[in-house]
Amino acid sequence: MKRLLCSIFLLFCWVSQAQERWVLDSKSSFITYDASHFLHDWSGTNQNVKGLMIEDQGAFQKIAIAMYVRDFDSENSNRDNNALEILEVLQFPKIEFFSDQIEKKDNEVKFAGGLNFHGIELSKDIIAQAKLNQNNLVLAGSFDLTLSDFKVPLPSFMLRKMEDEIAIKYQLNFQKLER
Repeated sequence: MKRLLCSIFLLFCWVSQAQERWVLDSKSSFITYDASHFLHDWSGTNQNVKGLMIEDQGAFQKIAIAMYVRDFDSENSNRDNNALEILEVLQFPKIEFFSDQIEKKDNEVKFAGGLNFHGIELSKDIIAQAKLNQNNLVLAGSFDLTLSDFKVPLPSFMLRKMEDEIAIKYQLNFQKLER
């Protein structure tokens, strides 16, 4: 978390007078994963996401999103505790995404950046639907994530492992900071 806070602080320091800062409203934002096993499907939601976005002359320049793995809740404490052990949460407590390659076209925003999960950072393109209303920006969308790409060992039940691919859904509500 110290690294994340330092990164966000430095990002704030580098912002010039012409740049606008957008801060993620954690109370109204969420990220959800959907996972599957041949016996059942389940979801977990994180409602404690942190983030910052920088806008310069009407164009988004940078975005940083971070969350703790422990904040995902599948409404099954046994499953969540097993996930924390499998994901080695003491060694890899956070999931982070950073992009400084942002393209906006109509109501769609493409973020090309790095996703850091389970100690591995991979390039990831994420496409979001954007709804801008004065000082509020809502980014929503979904993408798939392959757990083996991040060297996550797949848990098994009844001699069958869970599916390697999980679906990520998100809604991120940003508020423009007043000068």
